[in-house]
Amino acid sequence: MAIKVGFVGCGGMNSAHMNNLKDIKGVQLAAFADPMLERAEEKAAQYGGVAYKSWEKMIGESGIDACYVAVPPFAHEGQEILAASKGIHLFVEKPVAIDMAYAKKVIKEIDKAGVISTAGFQDRYQDIVAKIVKLLDKNKPGLIMGYWIGGLPGVMWWRNKKMSGGQAVEQTIHTFDMARYLFGEVKAVHAVYSKGLMKHIPKYTVEDASAVNLTFKSGLCGTIFSGCFLNGWGKVGLDMWCPDMKIEYSGRSQMTVTEPGKDPETAAVGNDFLAEIDKTFVKAIQKNDQSLLKSNYADAAASLKVVLAANESMETGQAVKV
Repeated sequence: MAIKVGFVGCGGMNSAHMNNLKDIKGVQLAAFADPMLERAEEKAAQYGGVAYKSWEKMIGESGIDACYVAVPPFAHEGQEILAASKGIHLFVEKPVAIDMAYAKKVIKEIDKAGVISTAGFQDRYQDIVAKIVKLLDKNKPGLIMGYWIGGLPGVMWWRNKKMSGGQAVEQTIHTFDMARYLFGEVKAVHAVYSKGLMKHIPKYTVEDASAVNLTFKSGLCGTIFSGCFLNGWGKVGLDMWCPDMKIEYSGRSQMTVTEPGKDPETAAVGNDFLAEIDKTFVKAIQKNDQSLLKSNYADAAASLKVVLAANESMETGQAVKV
């Protein structure tokens, strides 16, 4: 039988997942929910299935086997809890929550139900990241620097920190997550921030920039930078400094390895990593094997915990244990 998939939210990210899932054998795009009903109806007309304005009704009545949840950070209102309670497998876009209290409730329900879960950290599925993992097996870094520095996203809720969580939570979490994936758990963070360049933006309450020092449980240290004040350019990724090698990961683009006395070697991303995470999610459901996925909901919540600690440090000026 086909896996019937439903979608909470019919915006950009879930639209990308729908485009991937339509080509996977054994998958049926069955239900679409969005508070803007016309968006759900458009997807239902495109892919078949039923449109809903209410996610409660969709999850409760559509008979879906799996649910993709892609909503703004402030709009996690129980979708995951209801779905898990009904035995529905979950794919939740990042950040998976806006606070840890909610995330812990979801984790509890997922564990109770035993459903497959993952989160939208598709960067883990890049082929160059697998190459970086192999290099790091033989080259221990002494320092890392991470980045998500660019322009201001256009959606209005993003610039309101109470709604988005701020840039570290909503955007740079991809870089924090990659750091956790490559280097292990974070023990403590200490963050600073700056403001003043975005006074022309109405109702803007997010930092212009931040720098978050991290101490990993392994003893490694590093800093991850965020910035949303640039006009049409930026830097995303991680620089890893090892005794005899520098590994530069340019987010969703390429990796460059530099060794003393040698020309730098660059390798571009060679796979469709967003499609790969969707294929792997389906395969995990088909085989009932959570281990096929590179992240479950609880692991995604661990990345959330790091960026929320960074926010706390920005507010207090003190180091915060994770």
